[in-house]
Amino acid sequence: MRFTECKPNGFAIDGNLPPTPASERLQNYLIKSNISPRCLKPHTRTYNAPTFKNLLLRACLLTLTTFGISCSRGALLDSAQEAWDKADYAAAADYYEQFLKENPGSDKAEFARLRVATIYQRDLKRYDRAIEHYIHFIEEFPKSPDIVQARVQLGDCYGMTKKYREAISEYEGVWSKISDQSERRRLRLNIADMYFDLNDRGQALAEYQKVVAGALYDNLAERAYLRIGGIRLLRDEYEDAIPAYQTVASSTKDPVIRRTARFGMADCYVRTLQYDLAIRILEQTEPDPKSPNYIQKRIANIREQRRQRNLSSPFPLKRSSKQSGNQ
Repeated sequence: MRFTECKPNGFAIDGNLPPTPASERLQNYLIKSNISPRCLKPHTRTYNAPTFKNLLLRACLLTLTTFGISCSRGALLDSAQEAWDKADYAAAADYYEQFLKENPGSDKAEFARLRVATIYQRDLKRYDRAIEHYIHFIEEFPKSPDIVQARVQLGDCYGMTKKYREAISEYEGVWSKISDQSERRRLRLNIADMYFDLNDRGQALAEYQKVVAGALYDNLAERAYLRIGGIRLLRDEYEDAIPAYQTVASSTKDPVIRRTARFGMADCYVRTLQYDLAIRILEQTEPDPKSPNYIQKRIANIREQRRQRNLSSPFPLKRSSKQSGNQ
């Protein structure tokens, strides 16, 4: 047992000493000084400053803890990548979300946030979840080099969930920051399609015309011209619709699209009572293998319309000549 002498000056004398001459002198000192045994009590050392070993141990524990946390972060990201490589996209998204929940301030958070948003959009088609993550990314990392990409993809997700106004806002907000002309035209075409779906045909027509203005014929122009022709047709602007359809019919390499454009031209000619031109267009159109008799039936229908029109014409001379010709 250890004991401390209760000296008035506050010094402690350790009684757990080996049997040395120094300890014998201490015992003699206590006897001679007539110190009461009640002044001796068990104790621990009064000086408890950390030793070098304690400091080293604490440093090691801190290092191991930090290393363990780092390993845990790395393990989550590795697991996410491994799941993605195996096409287990739901598991990959879960790992990335767990990483973001446990390490919101990590230097890998920007990467993880954009990756999980992309997985929800591209792989899982869960656009509502993708929207949430893209919004987080845009708000948390406004200076990221991927901020333009994130806003474009956010707009795409809004479009897929039919939130067209929100999508248009994102596209318009980021459009001026995009230098690639093809991408700028693609976004403009998306904006036009959304105005069309919102039944704002006037604004849609203006946006489609921006897509084709000064551009060579390509897939984007093809889609825009078909829409321009369709809107003009719906608005009874047949003379303006025909050039758009003609551009597609003479430029496209797709037989299905060419047939669609030629059908649009035929519609416009019929509406403007140019039955002969409509029939000629259809006769020069390749039939659809799935409906090989459709064109002939349509031609027959147009001829009947022409006959009925001639019968009801207020010009007897023209009517009689047509009738004699039919005979």
